Amino acid sequence: MKLRITHNSIRIRIRKSELKQLAQERLVEETVNLGQQVIFKFALGIDEVSSQIQASLSGNYLQLFLPLTTAQNWINSNEVGLEVNQTISETDTLHLLIEKDFPCLDRPEEDKSDTFWELVPETPDAC
Repeated sequence: MKLRITHNSIRIRIRKSELKQLAQERLVEETVNLGQQVIFKFALGIDEVSSQIQASLSGNYLQLFLPLTTAQNWINSNEVGLEVNQTISETDTLHLLIEKDFPCLDRPEEDKSDTFWELVPETPDAC
């Protein structure tokens, strides 16, 4: 799973095997050891109660959750991504984008076996 964060925007890209894990276990997590006993974790999960995609941060743990029906429809389709703007204040939103991971066409040495090669758009996004 890949994570990109920019000003008020979180983007997650998920590989085929991780999408399968999400469907079966309802959670995919990544851990980044930053040293000095600091661990950052981020996760994509399925929430059976929620009605919208949402993100939350608790300590060093960033979680994005998909509603069950939204997740099932996305997992079982050729739909590439899910995108919402989560309201965080009266004047601000948090942009959330969850996408199936495509191969980087400009990196021929990269292992593309766990990407969604068969869904590559005609003008692929940069990696």
